[in-house]
Amino acid sequence: MVGFSEDGNNSTSQKRQRTSRDTKGKKKRTATLHDLDAIECPLCFDPLTIPIFQCDNGHIACFTCLHKLKQKCATCSLKTRSRNRALERVLELLRVPCPNVELGCSEIISFSETSTHLEICAFTQRACPFSSCDFVCFNKDLYEHSIAKHCESSYMFECGKPVFIYPMSGKRVILKEQTTEGEGEIVIVECFDTPQGRIFYASCIGPGEEELSYTFKLFSSCSDRLWFESDLNRVRQVSNELPDEHFC
Repeated sequence: MVGFSEDGNNSTSQKRQRTSRDTKGKKKRTATLHDLDAIECPLCFDPLTIPIFQCDNGHIACFTCLHKLKQKCATCSLKTRSRNRALERVLELLRVPCPNVELGCSEIISFSETSTHLEICAFTQRACPFSSCDFVCFNKDLYEHSIAKHCESSYMFECGKPVFIYPMSGKRVILKEQTTEGEGEIVIVECFDTPQGRIFYASCIGPGEEELSYTFKLFSSCSDRLWFESDLNRVRQVSNELPDEHFC
């Protein structure tokens, strides 16, 4: 028994040393995945995202489907509560071209961040943010379309510098950020008359991740001043409804 134990330890030690040498010396290997359907949820067919769960028989489900089915496998009815760490690791390492590659985007992105990238990709076609308009275009064309069809006045602005606008009740003002680094932000300012007073509301209709802070400085003909500071909400649609927050 002693001799067997020593041989086993020697064998294990040699295996660890060999594995360590192989890991240090081997080249990084890459592979190509031709069928992205293989990493879609078999239930909702949306791209899988981490965490990924599986039942004891190995049937997988995305996080959303897991809760809809109350952790019960749709295939064999066993409990789906174990993480599929191997597939999660594959998703972490997998990189794919942007789905807008045929429209001109050359970005190579992480598969798990595909939906996030599409939200900010300049080549993602977007519906006009104004209600009752079915026009679809690239984000860079929203400004020209909005001026032509939805706003009577427009202004250019630079972040950190004041811009003077003259909003009228029931009208919209569109502002375009002047920048040398690609497409700038597009901001819509709306004005509403209510029994309680006049409401001003600004929103950003361009894609992006960062919040855009602004300061309203209102001057009346009586030399009264009102200041208001807030962050712009990014919206998918601009409607004629009164805002319930972030307004002046």
